[in-house]
Amino acid sequence: MASTNIAGTLRRSLLIKVISKPAPSREDVASVIELTAAKVVEALQAQSMTFYLVEGNEVAFKQVYYSPTLWGDDQSKHKKFEETAAKLLALKIPTGKGIVGRVIETGEPIFFRNSESQAPFMTSMAQTTGFEVRSMLTVPLKTTITLGAIQVLNKEISAGTDGEFTERDLALLKEVAEYSSTLIHRMVDPKFVPNAEDTARFIAKLTDLPLVTKLEDIEIDDKLIEVIGDAIIRREGIFPHKRLSPNSVAVLMTNPLDYAKRESFSQATELSIEDVSVVSATFFEATIKKFFKDAKAAAPGSEDVDIGAVADVISNVYSSDGASSEISAKDLENEDSAPIVQLTNRIIEDAYISGASDIHIEPQEKELIVRYRIDGLCQEKLRLPKAVANSMVTRLKIMCNLDISERRLPQDGRIVFKKYTKKNMDLDLRVATGPMKDGEKVVMRILDKQKSTLPLPALGFSDENLAKYRECIRQPYGMILHCGPTGSGKSMTLYSALGEVNTPDVNIQTAEDPIEYTLTGINQMQMNRQIGLTFARALRCYLRMDPDIILVGEIRDEETAQIAVEAALTGHLLVSTLHTNDAPSTVARIGEMGVEAFNISASLVCVCAQRLLRRVCKNCKLPYDPKGREQEIMHKALGWSGQVYKANAHGCPTCGGTGYKGRVGIHELMTNSEELTEGINKEAEVAELKRIAMKNGMKTLHQDSMLKVKMGLTTIEEALSNVPPDLIL
Repeated sequence: MASTNIAGTLRRSLLIKVISKPAPSREDVASVIELTAAKVVEALQAQSMTFYLVEGNEVAFKQVYYSPTLWGDDQSKHKKFEETAAKLLALKIPTGKGIVGRVIETGEPIFFRNSESQAPFMTSMAQTTGFEVRSMLTVPLKTTITLGAIQVLNKEISAGTDGEFTERDLALLKEVAEYSSTLIHRMVDPKFVPNAEDTARFIAKLTDLPLVTKLEDIEIDDKLIEVIGDAIIRREGIFPHKRLSPNSVAVLMTNPLDYAKRESFSQATELSIEDVSVVSATFFEATIKKFFKDAKAAAPGSEDVDIGAVADVISNVYSSDGASSEISAKDLENEDSAPIVQLTNRIIEDAYISGASDIHIEPQEKELIVRYRIDGLCQEKLRLPKAVANSMVTRLKIMCNLDISERRLPQDGRIVFKKYTKKNMDLDLRVATGPMKDGEKVVMRILDKQKSTLPLPALGFSDENLAKYRECIRQPYGMILHCGPTGSGKSMTLYSALGEVNTPDVNIQTAEDPIEYTLTGINQMQMNRQIGLTFARALRCYLRMDPDIILVGEIRDEETAQIAVEAALTGHLLVSTLHTNDAPSTVARIGEMGVEAFNISASLVCVCAQRLLRRVCKNCKLPYDPKGREQEIMHKALGWSGQVYKANAHGCPTCGGTGYKGRVGIHELMTNSEELTEGINKEAEVAELKRIAMKNGMKTLHQDSMLKVKMGLTTIEEALSNVPPDLIL
């Protein structure tokens, strides 16, 4: 009974807080003490429980509990116990005094029971407590320091014992004290972080999974590790060590609650995870180094360096005592210096492993800031001395063959990262540089060649939109356009659509800048503006190559727009992307490029506007009923209001403390119709086209975002921060 209680709610509640990334606030201390106290009493069936915390040179009573069995029906006795509890809670005793003082001082528990003939001691305790003491357990709350103690007196007679605690009760209380003290220490001292081994032990306890501390304890399949490779293992934080069947493996993880990583690993390897063991972060890193050391052997010392370590070396050179450093500031202002080369590589590798989509290198007035965009939000990663900005930007320009002497004009390039790393990372980076007031800024988009496209149903289309879209991509000719800002998932959707219609009897030709995903059975052409290979030129070439479907990366200019419409009118299905806010305004945008209205209406099959919203974490999302303005917005968009979810402000280990994990697409699908063709030919305003499309069943971006809120995939806050409510009803 006791251990099931602890293993259940208390263990789970405390451990989730202990291992969560953001430190819980000081205000939570009281609630943690209350939770611990209540569950300890319940699990040990104690008649009395006192929770103590050290405050300076004194020990304070933080929680006092007395069981109703101590007074029965005697109300005067009950009142007396209540008064005693109130007095104790206002009391502080000097450290080192009495049993609690001794436990706090030595850090060792004390356990007394009647059957071991402690009679005189028990008698003196009875005078203090006001009831007969048959057994006592006092355990310290300690981490790197002792924070306090928990004391319990007498087991309830109804528990089937003679009122005495057992060794099992002692073990149980020590376990609770360990979680509780770690958690309280995190609250009172934000700098305190449990070490990797303790965290792994806590996670293993929380998940009831085995903890591995030595490689000898598990079976290792070298061939399996080699086949899966360094990049996937590092990116997903999952180490496969044994094949259990042709399609399943046993793995090591630091956080087995990260189901998104598990899913991503399974998708990348086509292997399901059947058996998980917990390891510490240091053990995981050491294991990777042990199995992939050969990849680094070619460049000893240059590859196996932590990003923080290199950044520290660079920062120290510019600090006041940097003169004594082995590396001089002059060395660091050269783009070929080892620390600059190492740091540049490390930033790219680290961003890739963190799941970032973009890397921003930003010179400010006094320093250089490095930020990653993860799940659509920029997060700061590093701050470096301003003096290294030029050498780092020059290093990146060298990696993508740009003109290093030109600092006044923007430049575009591409890094094939395989040339610069010994690790098994097959990724390219699309690079853009631009002159800012404090120096050149560089933004790199990560293009993961190992990443495959997702099937259409996994992109977040509602059932209604998916059916409509599938019908559109199976049309024999016409133009399908996707619009939205950079990074809204346009390319991924187009590739997924092509993947669905890619059969041996169809000839698909693509013109891209850059090629983001490689698909078998599709003819892909990389644009090269320096030699005059533009979208327009590629399109002209394709019209003589007997295509069925043509993909143009982006319609940017009049020439491309004209040829694209021509292609769509002459029996080809043309798919492309544009930068507009919503579906109806795309028609106006193509009109501005000089395409006649009757050509647009004749060629258009559909326009799909899209955005990516952050998914609310499945593990820690909180249900609530929207009120006031929120309820009104939901009702206006869907004609529905009810329970939805919001993000947990403190997050959990699965979402890294952010409350969100992954992203989901929202879509506005405008399909052509007789009425819409009429509207386009009349050159109707965007608002009028939107009204016609909505009348014909188009769900706007705002309505689709609210549908995702209703389905529990995202939050109202996230939906409104990306798409404002519609002005047209």
